[in-house]
Amino acid sequence: MVLGGSIAGCLAAAALARRYARVTIVEKSDFHDETGARQSVPQEHHVHLLLQRGKEIMEAIFPGFLSELEQAGALVADLGHDVKWYQAGRWKNRYRCGIHAHYCSRRLIDTHLRRRVARLPQITVLSRTQMEGVDFRRDGDKLAVAGVRLRNDDHAWTLDADALVDASGRGTRLPGWLETAGFGAVEKSMVKTDLGYASRIYRRRPEFASQWKVLLVLATPPHQRAMGVISPIEGDRWMVTTGGWFGQYPDRDPNAFLKALAALPMQDIHQVIQDAEPLSDVSVFRMPGSLRRHYDQLPRWPDGLLVVGDALGSMNPLYSQGMTLCALEAECLGQNLDALLAGGLGFQELQEKLCRVLDPAWQMAVTEDLRFPETEGERDWRTRFLHWYGAGLTRLSAYHRGALEAQIGVSNLIVSPSRLYAPPIAARIVLGSLRTGGGHP
Repeated sequence: MVLGGSIAGCLAAAALARRYARVTIVEKSDFHDETGARQSVPQEHHVHLLLQRGKEIMEAIFPGFLSELEQAGALVADLGHDVKWYQAGRWKNRYRCGIHAHYCSRRLIDTHLRRRVARLPQITVLSRTQMEGVDFRRDGDKLAVAGVRLRNDDHAWTLDADALVDASGRGTRLPGWLETAGFGAVEKSMVKTDLGYASRIYRRRPEFASQWKVLLVLATPPHQRAMGVISPIEGDRWMVTTGGWFGQYPDRDPNAFLKALAALPMQDIHQVIQDAEPLSDVSVFRMPGSLRRHYDQLPRWPDGLLVVGDALGSMNPLYSQGMTLCALEAECLGQNLDALLAGGLGFQELQEKLCRVLDPAWQMAVTEDLRFPETEGERDWRTRFLHWYGAGLTRLSAYHRGALEAQIGVSNLIVSPSRLYAPPIAARIVLGSLRTGGGHP
């Protein structure tokens, strides 16, 4: 059983369906509604980016998925050439790097993913159904998942389950259920950065089609705290988002939205948008910061239970890693199912593997957020070195093709981070720092 029909839940269900004869998805909203507002996906009205590694995994699980997105209007962009990108005081030179992103709305991705999942014969969807708790049974000296308590508008019932995957999101109630059952309190880490962003949909202005597909202005911390982007979505439209750290984001007022765009380090987005036709109201999203739950630190773990998606960890969304992390967790689940079912791997060991999937993204998000002095956390020598080296890489990638390609490849999780420290790149960063007095680690 999978709790939650999110991207994480759908991908996990598809992975389970390769080995289990019956998989049930429990979704509290209307799983099949493709048009109405969805309270369970509060970020859907904002820019989303499916990184290269995430796309590859989704395509492997559902062959033809990317073509379906393109046929429905998703625009494919080369991230080195088609993105006009401002960062650290200058526009980056543009080169074709062969790493592409599919730009579309979050709703389009969810719609096609849910359609593909619903067509799998092994999967049953319980729509508009709430989960009220987990029942455990004793299996020798351990506890194991026995069933789940469910409720909809008509009645409440208990459904037997051999396994439960919690993909219910950041607001999951699982930690409370585990503590009540005697497994102890689930420790969590929070990096508080008072994040927020606002988005509005506009009709595309065709005169810019030959100049860029995506227009991106990034903040340079610690002094700049807001970013903005124009991103193409289906229907010949733009999704425009601006947001940032520590309160640097507007509210729903359209004038405040335009004012925030005008206050970015470069005003190109504002200049384009001020004469564009708006097609929606301004939508806003707020979150206190990145959150990670340490299920791997519980001394005991029930057989039959796994946690994925935002229920496990939700990173700063401004780094665009969320959907790809869901895909990586589904890949990890699929790769270990045979060993799990054969008894060569326990559920606790698999949960520890799922927790480790988050490590690189968590470390990157925390390190970047620690550039702001308000962010609480230890800044040891390694953090200071990464800040110094990262700033040098950002400056170098503005004009050095190899550095830009490495930066894009690493951020898309298809190139090892060690590529950033290749001698041709590292030497230029050190020399550049010496020439400009750029400081030291």
